[in-house]
Amino acid sequence: MDRQAWQELLSRHRGKLVGALIGLAFALMTIWLGLWWTLFVWGCVLLGYLAGKHLDDEDATVADVLDRLLPPGRR
Repeated sequence: MDRQAWQELLSRHRGKLVGALIGLAFALMTIWLGLWWTLFVWGCVLLGYLAGKHLDDEDATVADVLDRLLPPGRR
């Protein structure tokens, strides 16, 4: 197959490829780290992704995100 055929194949099946790679990463991490550590790592990745997405979408600062996530302090 030439390069153009590979690019077309990957563009049409990108979701399947990403899903397969995520599944492979989860399986390997479960074998190496165990289930609970793997879930912890994926949870941290998810929280980081959501915070970054929020920063990108709303032009917010890190302080704005922390103020929204954490309870207000006592004064």
